[in-house]
Amino acid sequence: MRLLVDWGFESQGVQVMMWRANTGNWPSRRLAWRLGFTLEGTIRKALPHRGELRDAWVGTLLPTDERRPRTPWLDVPVLEADGLRLRPWRDSDVPRIVEACSDERTQLWLGQMPSPYTEADARAWLEHLAENRAGGHSVCWAVVEPEHDDVALAGVNYFDLVPEVECEVGYWTHPDARGRGVMTRAMREVVRHAFDDVGVRRVSAGAAVDNTASRRVIEANGLRQYGVERLGTVVRGGRADIVWYDVLVEEWRASRHA
Repeated sequence: MRLLVDWGFESQGVQVMMWRANTGNWPSRRLAWRLGFTLEGTIRKALPHRGELRDAWVGTLLPTDERRPRTPWLDVPVLEADGLRLRPWRDSDVPRIVEACSDERTQLWLGQMPSPYTEADARAWLEHLAENRAGGHSVCWAVVEPEHDDVALAGVNYFDLVPEVECEVGYWTHPDARGRGVMTRAMREVVRHAFDDVGVRRVSAGAAVDNTASRRVIEANGLRQYGVERLGTVVRGGRADIVWYDVLVEEWRASRHA
């Protein structure tokens, strides 16, 4: 493909190259990313596919563009700590996602979540995770106990990544995992990964003022409250105040050696 691109620009005088692929064709999109194409967006009903029109991604490449990725593409490393494994999500996890996201407590605190929550919503969420990785914005893990059938117990992610500067951590838990310290341990490993492997200098997290369980998880991982944003989050039934926490890498490392 690089040879073809160079031939088109240098020998044929091409001024712009266009790439299109059905949405969801991640191998094609990753190839275009490697070649330096800029993703311009999604065109609805743009490509025929098995007798129907499908939405399509479209990208462009100019002769002056570098033939290399223009943005980071994040992968999902497998992390293990404190009896937990953080691994990529799989299609087989969809029933567990539906169970967790249909739970009354999850629905209360994540007020923008669809209700009722269906398998289609879970699959759309998995696609959203792939989009965020491709854009270099976030990474999300399924939290499992390797010795207990690898069943998803929770989801944890870092997002709003500003390379070498900061990211935010978020999470939800399946009812099966509550009261067992699963999320406290999982978040601890994500914070470590963010500082040691991703290389950010600040990790933040937020929770609704009345979400006591979530705030305890954040505080147990050494993040300190720095403010309250009034009406800063959406819970089921309306907007609510949110408490913001953060920790700097120097503070986190000092606490580990205290």
